[in-house]
Amino acid sequence: MAGYLDTYGVQDAKREKRWKWILLTSAAAAVIGLALFLFFRNFREERAAKAFLEALRAHDYQGAYQRWGCTAQNPCRDYSFQKFMEDWGPNGQYKNVNAVQFTTVDACGQGVVLTVEYPNAEPFGLWVDRSTQTLGFAPWPRCPGRHWHLWDFIKSRFG
Repeated sequence: MAGYLDTYGVQDAKREKRWKWILLTSAAAAVIGLALFLFFRNFREERAAKAFLEALRAHDYQGAYQRWGCTAQNPCRDYSFQKFMEDWGPNGQYKNVNAVQFTTVDACGQGVVLTVEYPNAEPFGLWVDRSTQTLGFAPWPRCPGRHWHLWDFIKSRFG
């Protein structure tokens, strides 16, 4: 025969277990969502910069110049195709495209600055506009101001 207090606290234990499950699931979803946001935040801009490098690897200099937002028919006012070829062409300063490395990526207002490191050259910033996905030289190698660089912090602590 069941006693009067046999089920005492069972409902409270079930409720507590349900709340723990809801809280842990919500916290896990928030952490995963934040990680995905931080990982994919600049995905389109990084892909645009990699497509630019792929065009250079394929020796499609006109296509790479178009990614810069310029065409042979409508060249950029401050960056002519001849100057582009002096920088990125087969005899240019950055002719070995395989040596180009993007070391940091900074979200900066309406665009993204990718820090480009090239052997025997000063690091420089490559600007990718968020709305048009066009490239250009940034005035700085990294975005000015303070930024969260969690990956750099982790690498500095744990090598």
